[in-house]
Amino acid sequence: MSWKNNYEERDDSNGGFVLGLFVGATIGALAAILFAPKAGQETRQQLKDLANQQKDKLRNQWEDTKINAAIAVDQAKEKLNTVADQTKEAVDTYADKAKGTVDHLADGTKATVDKFQKRY
Repeated sequence: MSWKNNYEERDDSNGGFVLGLFVGATIGALAAILFAPKAGQETRQQLKDLANQQKDKLRNQWEDTKINAAIAVDQAKEKLNTVADQTKEAVDTYADKAKGTVDHLADGTKATVDKFQKRY
């Protein structure tokens, strides 16, 4: 298994841990609010505040995810362009070598044909 795969697996498990922590904290906060001896209006306000906090956290996580995805796309494009450039250089090099070989063979064949024509 490569280092990259190990890194991705750790990254996935960290994401799962963070999500689990987030869900657990939300459930715990809701349970604390619902079972606390308070008036209905105060409880509803606390639930509304908690929902707004969680909405803000999710919005921030979404924005972070979009930024990270854009960065990953840019990095992938750079790598792809690098590989494309290297491939083009290699193909050009081999094409030049092949052209040289074909030219050499054509010259040799022409010389042989010329010799044959002179003899007969």
